[in-house]
Amino acid sequence: MQFLLCWQKLCLIKYLNMNSREKFYFKFDVSTFRLLGRELITDRITALFELVKNCYDANAQNVDIIFEQVGKLCLNSRITIKDDGIGMSYSDLKNKWMVIGTSSKRRKRISPPPCCRVVAGKKGVGRFAVDKLGGCLVLKTTCEGDAYWHCLKTDWTQYSAEEDRQLSINFDDTERKLFTDIDNQYWTEEAMLHEHGTILEISSLNDSWDNAAVKRAYKELSKIVRPTLDIKYPFNIYLQAPEYKEYNMRQKVESFGLSKATLHYELKYRYAADTNKYYQQVLKESKGNLMIIEEEAECFGPISLSLYYYDQNAKKQFKQTDSNIDGVKIYRDGIIATPFAEYNSDRNAQKDLFGIDKRRYSGFFEKMSTRDIIGWLDITDVLNPGIKDSTNRQDFVDNDEWAALKVFVIDQIHQIELFLKHSKDRKKKENLEKLENANSDINVIKEKINKIRTNAYFATSEVEGELTDITNRLNSLKDTVTISSCNIKDLEEEKKQQENLMFSLVSLQTYAGLVSHIVRTSLGQIERSAEFVAKWVPLQEKKDKIVKHASKIFREMKSLSTAMNFMLSYAKDDSTFSTFSIKDAMDEIFNKRYVYVFEENDIMASFSINEDVELLYNQKAFQDMFGNLIDNSIKALRNVKNKEIKCTVLHEQTQMIIIFSDNGEGVPHRLKERIFDLFFTTTADYGGAGLGLYIVKTRLEAIRGSISLIDSELGSGATFRIVIPFNK
Repeated sequence: MQFLLCWQKLCLIKYLNMNSREKFYFKFDVSTFRLLGRELITDRITALFELVKNCYDANAQNVDIIFEQVGKLCLNSRITIKDDGIGMSYSDLKNKWMVIGTSSKRRKRISPPPCCRVVAGKKGVGRFAVDKLGGCLVLKTTCEGDAYWHCLKTDWTQYSAEEDRQLSINFDDTERKLFTDIDNQYWTEEAMLHEHGTILEISSLNDSWDNAAVKRAYKELSKIVRPTLDIKYPFNIYLQAPEYKEYNMRQKVESFGLSKATLHYELKYRYAADTNKYYQQVLKESKGNLMIIEEEAECFGPISLSLYYYDQNAKKQFKQTDSNIDGVKIYRDGIIATPFAEYNSDRNAQKDLFGIDKRRYSGFFEKMSTRDIIGWLDITDVLNPGIKDSTNRQDFVDNDEWAALKVFVIDQIHQIELFLKHSKDRKKKENLEKLENANSDINVIKEKINKIRTNAYFATSEVEGELTDITNRLNSLKDTVTISSCNIKDLEEEKKQQENLMFSLVSLQTYAGLVSHIVRTSLGQIERSAEFVAKWVPLQEKKDKIVKHASKIFREMKSLSTAMNFMLSYAKDDSTFSTFSIKDAMDEIFNKRYVYVFEENDIMASFSINEDVELLYNQKAFQDMFGNLIDNSIKALRNVKNKEIKCTVLHEQTQMIIIFSDNGEGVPHRLKERIFDLFFTTTADYGGAGLGLYIVKTRLEAIRGSISLIDSELGSGATFRIVIPFNK
């Protein structure tokens, strides 16, 4: 009987388990419209771009954008976007437009014939850009040969009202309306058989559009298709805003002109069938010449890049075209893929896609900014799949390919900067030589005048007076030339001092964290020792423990004193040279300044010197160089188990050789020629600014020294060979 009861119980449990296996489905809250609309797409130009790009994907050749009564919002304010594309059928409207994240464009990346365009959309959420512009949409669409316009009204205010209602009351989940429960009104209107395309009528606008805003929209829309793109079937955009005189008539949106650029470079790529590889053209500056060379394409794939540089005179001429110089844009298969943030006259508020403006250090390093260059970078779906738009259209997915592409673009700009700097330095040198030669020319002229005066026995007093006046003017001119020449030399010397100051500030910023760590550690040790003495050592006991902890406090105070003296050294002049011991300077770096950092990061650091020698140089600048090398090594060692830094100093007859090594991640072969360039860094995520090795190289070149990357002496990582001559 007991067995039977157990069996029945087991059967009942099995039955209940089988019937309790329910299926759960994701649902969309009514707030979905807001999350995919106004909160995902952050600016109205982006919203406008998304809707116009849909027209491009629909094979439209003409798009009309009409702003009606948008200056001061009223019931009749509206934005209409009308295209002559292929339109949508009833099935398309129901199964594509009304499906969130539809895969139709991901499955078919090419639009129908005859245009066969690579479609710009992928994610299937661009239609929600309407919500950023206005609260109500009436969509009308038809295909050629269809007898009806299919009309759909979506009132986003209904979704918003339902969301507000749900937030204000308590109710059971079974009563709540979901995103898919809100009704959207559908109807049909008669269409002519030859009509085709889509019309979006957006009303209940969120923002007014003044004349300046419409003008900005015009300028930004001129960039949606890459300038000079050669396409068989055109994509024309027309804009009209009847209430503004400048746009009261239908106007074609034209791309800006680029003929006034100071410099222009086109970088292409090619495919080599014999190696089955792509090769990329890159810029390379060498001894004042800017060349285009070929390298194997990088991880992000082959790209095309057009760069236009504008000097001050060219900028003045370009501004007459009423366009803005605003950096490099990215185009995917001919259509803009760059974040669509509006142009901002405030440089600090402007979105800096590649980090071009972050490199500017106000004149010291003569960096170009986004206000100096216009460019477009062409990528394709097929060759650059790793470069992906983020869903909000304000950035790209942060991956290795995107990081490498940013480095590539910055490097091309840097090569132009090197070329411009070399040209500028050459002109300065030529002008200085002309000034110096002018002094000699003036002396020659004076001698000739004196000879004329001596030989002119019958010269009148009037002629004599003229010759004297000319001589006086030449003397004045000579004084002016001499002063100008001295001023130029003084300015160059002042610029060098400013650059040294910048180097010191950069190094000081790096070492501030180091000193803070020393101070924090020492204060902790002092506090613990003092607390121990105060709490646990009675006065009547022997003083051994007190002496022990007092000694510890003394050592820590000495460490603090060393750290403070180190910081105070930055108040000294970088240009002051003195004789100092190489061994003592290196000992301070390795065994005092960085000892805490080495211990904290488990780094085995050592230096050796075959013979101590004294060097006539600025000691702080010397120690800065090795501080920068150590900082780079620490970053390179972050993922290495047995961390090692080694420095060997070799004394030769006329020079000192220093071999500095670590067993970190090393430098990729393709980057070996770039690591000494200003602002070139592969450790931006770890605080690297691309200044350290540039500072080391610049410091060494100032004393006719050199630094080079050689084969690693530790088997892995990086090894640098530093040469410092003894005679400055």
